[in-house]
Amino acid sequence: MYRILITDDLSPEGLAILKAAPDVQYDVVKRPPRQELLGRVHDYDAVIVRSSTPLDAGVFTAAPHLRVVGRAGVGLDGIDVPAATHHGTLIMNTPEANTLAAVEATLALMFALCRRVPQAYASLRAGAWERSKFLGVQLSGKVLGVIGLGRIGSRVATRCQALGMEVVAYDPYISEEVAERLRVELVAELDELLARSDVITVHMPLTEETRGMLSEAQFARMKNGVRLVNCARGAIVDEKALYRALVSGKVAGAALDVFSEEPPHSETLRALLALDTVVATPHIGASTIEAQQDASVQIVQGVLAALRGEGYPHAVNLPFANGADYQALLPYLRLAEKVGSLQMQLVRGRVGRVEVDVRGEEIATQVKAITVALLKGLLEPILKETVNYVNAPALAAERGIAVAQVHGEESEDYPNLISCRVVSTQETRLVAGSLFSRARPRIVQIDEYPMDVQPVGNVLIIASRDVPGVMGRIGTILGNHDLNIAEWRLGRTAPGEMELSFINMDSPVPDDVIREIAASGTVMDVRQVAL
Repeated sequence: MYRILITDDLSPEGLAILKAAPDVQYDVVKRPPRQELLGRVHDYDAVIVRSSTPLDAGVFTAAPHLRVVGRAGVGLDGIDVPAATHHGTLIMNTPEANTLAAVEATLALMFALCRRVPQAYASLRAGAWERSKFLGVQLSGKVLGVIGLGRIGSRVATRCQALGMEVVAYDPYISEEVAERLRVELVAELDELLARSDVITVHMPLTEETRGMLSEAQFARMKNGVRLVNCARGAIVDEKALYRALVSGKVAGAALDVFSEEPPHSETLRALLALDTVVATPHIGASTIEAQQDASVQIVQGVLAALRGEGYPHAVNLPFANGADYQALLPYLRLAEKVGSLQMQLVRGRVGRVEVDVRGEEIATQVKAITVALLKGLLEPILKETVNYVNAPALAAERGIAVAQVHGEESEDYPNLISCRVVSTQETRLVAGSLFSRARPRIVQIDEYPMDVQPVGNVLIIASRDVPGVMGRIGTILGNHDLNIAEWRLGRTAPGEMELSFINMDSPVPDDVIREIAASGTVMDVRQVAL
């Protein structure tokens, strides 16, 4: 039974999914004070929040069982993602749920700004009839500068093209091919966009790179009489510089849905909002009935999928590439875990370096995800359930394990191959695995021994000299103790030299039986592993 805490508003449609789930128990405690949250969160597997509930490092420390945090929205403001990652907590959001709402909010603010709709409405309600006072500007024929041509910016661009606007865009992470498909001119430098645009709209995420990216110097490079729309993040714009540009007339008007401080109480923001050339709304870009429903349903479905191990949609601190088909990738991840687990249970000494080699067209783009899965398998025998896909790289780094991703020749024998070479203080070992028919995991090499074995259950791995009678003696010992062999596979370097037995057992083998096998003559080493 999964326990889920909900601290902000969710739509009835989202709650209905939770109510219908037979494996879920959920509690709704809206906007709990910090101390109450710290006292409650200990027993929950997941927390679903919006923007009103901050989750800092202290919350994750107080929640040892917390596996998933779902943010019903696009931003991650207030969530300490590094702390969550360190504690192995998955963070996911719903970046696509409010896309159309944000696009339409941008257009609404753009129209309101250019036609001075709020000011005209306020004047009319005050009893005045001042038609000549509210002279606006048309969008048709103007140049729109889009800063950030992602899912929201690209849709704003196409809609504004339909209004007759010429669109230029700046986005260092968007290719020319994407811009050409959108019929948008992509400029290499932000300064060019600033100099050419009549209206500028911002659609970048807030990062250290974008914080304050529109400041004094950038406003100086803009056209006189430019208009600015910001429905992204307030701190992208230097609000003091914007205020000065508005007062001087350099910027004819600004439409703002977001602020560096929310609610906006600072002296700068109060002064900004008092200007007649500013149109502002209280961060309502995502506030449509449809967007709220979509965000609630998507985050509930995502959290349940993650808890059940069925998928990780829109996870922000997982190594999967954007758009990765998790269900198609899952068998390879499980194979990588088996390879890593077998390595840790075989190697002697402290592990200092792990080399991962991933080959095959199907998995060539998922090297990072497979490496993380392999590290999870490597660390699980010693850390148990405390390691997962989220924190495995950090836990490996804490233990001084260097990780390298290497690439050798393509395998002629296997369409896909995951190899792991481990270097410890005592030895170097190699384990390689492949997926047969895209579903059946096999270990195909252990050190110098070619194998074809199933990495499942309790396994005896025995190194011995390749002489007659070895299998008979070992089988007799196991039979004398009523221990049944499920499958016995053998690999050897050359006739009469060394051989490696991989014996799948129906039950664990007691330590005294393992000692008896080790003392049976030609056996050089015997290990029991659990896979």
